[in-house]
Amino acid sequence: MGEGDFAGGRTALSAPAGCHAVSGIELLPAGLVHAELLAGMHAVCFAEPWSAASMADVLAMTGAQGLIAVGDGDGPPGPAGLVLWRAVLDESEILTIAVLPPWRRRGLGERLLGAAMIAAAEAGASSIFLEAAADNGPALALYGRCQFQQIGLRKGYYGGIDAVVMRRGLDATAIPTA
Repeated sequence: MGEGDFAGGRTALSAPAGCHAVSGIELLPAGLVHAELLAGMHAVCFAEPWSAASMADVLAMTGAQGLIAVGDGDGPPGPAGLVLWRAVLDESEILTIAVLPPWRRRGLGERLLGAAMIAAAEAGASSIFLEAAADNGPALALYGRCQFQQIGLRKGYYGGIDAVVMRRGLDATAIPTA
């Protein structure tokens, strides 16, 4: 198994280069059994959260994967964040990414995003897409640090807030893994 293999139940991925040290965090694969947990975490982080049924639907899609960050060290124990993505043929998309408030500003978002990029590249994707609300400065800053480029704008997509559509190439040799 390689660095991005999740079959063993845990990843061996390190944080992307340049991110803060996130000690005491494990990245565990998300499955259908985690739909309620994922929905609860999403509800803490988003004004319009996904339901458990929506989480299960996403995880059941062909090519969909997810990770749950679990803390046991420098922050409160338990769930700390999540990322869900989908890889189909040579493209992938971050479907959602969230970091719970006690874990923000510690580099966990970068670590989750980096792990998803590695897994998508290993699944054969050559690029990855995502979108963020135009008023979500922290998310846009994170994506900029991770070399995403804006490729479009969806007017009023988030209840009147524009969505910034971004893309990044996934040359496996260029994905930071520090």
